[in-house]
Amino acid sequence: MPIQVQDGKLVIGHAGLGNMKIFELFSSDNKNNKIDFDLADDVIYFMNNDPNFYRKQYFPFLTKFQNHCDQGKQVSPKAFLPIVKRASEEYQKRFPIQGIEEAINDGQLQEICEKLHSQELANYNKKEEN
Repeated sequence: MPIQVQDGKLVIGHAGLGNMKIFELFSSDNKNNKIDFDLADDVIYFMNNDPNFYRKQYFPFLTKFQNHCDQGKQVSPKAFLPIVKRASEEYQKRFPIQGIEEAINDGQLQEICEKLHSQELANYNKKEEN
């Protein structure tokens, strides 16, 4: 009986993506404690690409969103707030970056909601055209 060998997915973090900075290799202390990436886009990327979060939380929300749109109801960007809060909490647990608690504030959450709303509305409209 042949044995199948399955290779697991290799997760190599920031360095493998080319996003690591040289000072991060030699210093565990970032002196300015500044987040130098677009946090809103990163949380949205997490929501769309984390298999557990997408399957268990975001996809069911998107189904409800599309059902409301099918019924002709308007959906406010504020409707995304509960799912965005859950995503930001999960993101913070998964990626414990120093200073992230202060960076994800109400304004940041609102920005994420507005971006998601416009993206998902555009996706819905594309689907309707086809």
